[in-house]
Amino acid sequence: MPTVTRREDARLGAAEATLPTAARNAGAEDASGQALLVRWRAGDASAFPALFRAYRSLVFGVLHHLLPSDPEIEDVVQLTFIEIFRSLDRFEGRSKLSSWIARVALHVGYHHLRRRRSRPADYRAEHTVPEIADESVLGDPEAGIGRHEAMTHVQQILEAMPEKKRTVFLLNDLQGMSQEDVAEVVGTNIATVRTRLFYARKEFWAKAAADPVLQAFCATSGS
Repeated sequence: MPTVTRREDARLGAAEATLPTAARNAGAEDASGQALLVRWRAGDASAFPALFRAYRSLVFGVLHHLLPSDPEIEDVVQLTFIEIFRSLDRFEGRSKLSSWIARVALHVGYHHLRRRRSRPADYRAEHTVPEIADESVLGDPEAGIGRHEAMTHVQQILEAMPEKKRTVFLLNDLQGMSQEDVAEVVGTNIATVRTRLFYARKEFWAKAAADPVLQAFCATSGS
């Protein structure tokens, strides 16, 4: 297997972690990705590292929203691309390449999440890093702490959601994928995606409205 080096992967960057841009650019990535896939299947060993560079923002974005504050996220990115490498010959082209790659990322990410939850609580606390505040709060330590606490509560709401609802919420509302692309990723129809998304949003906002920390944070941010 061609190695995706740490130097190549090095610090995927906080900017890559948040952007629905990765989803919006998926069409352009798929065009080049299909060409790279043809090269890979023709035996061009340089094609897979090029695929890594083309799709790492998408993979990192999906995993960042699924595993925020996880110090092992770059390892999970690596594991995702190892799984992509192993499975690439089985990709039949019935969905977009970006949708298939996002599906692999979710599969690997959920597997990591289940393993992480099975670890002792003291291990999880010791190996969790704080969320990096965005530029709007970097100059205000109190605001930064408030944002981190709010993001922790958001993550608790998301983790309490059933996996199917959380997945469509993550991909559509956080990652910025279209409902059509979400349907491809999760392997269902758009009507089902819309139904799951409706109930996911309803559950999320009901819990957020009842959370005093999130309400206080929103009031402070809006003032």
